[in-house]
Amino acid sequence: MIYQKAKITQLIDTTIENKLLQIQVKGIKGMVVDQIQLLELERTTEASQIILYQQNKVVQKLQVPFWFRHILPLAEIADFNADGIPDIKFRIYTGGNGSAALLNYKVFLMSQQNKYRVFSFVDFSAEKEYDFNKDGIAEILGCTTTNYKGHNYWVYNVYNWINGSLVMVSKDFGYPFWTKVDNRSNKVVAKEIPEDIRQSTLRSFPTEYFVR
Repeated sequence: MIYQKAKITQLIDTTIENKLLQIQVKGIKGMVVDQIQLLELERTTEASQIILYQQNKVVQKLQVPFWFRHILPLAEIADFNADGIPDIKFRIYTGGNGSAALLNYKVFLMSQQNKYRVFSFVDFSAEKEYDFNKDGIAEILGCTTTNYKGHNYWVYNVYNWINGSLVMVSKDFGYPFWTKVDNRSNKVVAKEIPEDIRQSTLRSFPTEYFVR
């Protein structure tokens, strides 16, 4: 996939409890909105709003069940669903320890002509999206962990965004793949895993899949 980058900046003082951030999308060709704000709601709810603007007017609000405390400062913009309109992806770390420190929310704003839908899931990887079959639709990877015979592995499944929802397409591309968890490389496919064991880790949806 070909990505554009958009800065995520904080609009209010860090001493204020509820964060307000902005994704700087103004000037990006093809966007149907020119401003996106990320607003944390009351602390008791652990919820936030994504607010989309066009010419300083609110055109859509989307509520999501997480905060933006550990958001990465850059969003990635690409046409993930091949409709000719840019979509937006950003990531938020959950703030865990050990291997849990890798856990992050992957959040996507997917264009639906003049509106957006939001979906997210919690993932162990920082994987980009790929177009394996060159049809213009992004293959989105979800990564979980498993243990087999005393060894830990990353497990990758594949999804497409189709008709307003994620659809698992792992079998179309020979997934799920398992890779060994080690300190050198997590990219080496674990070819020793029996096929039936590997296929038992097919997942219809990624972890904590949310869509609105």
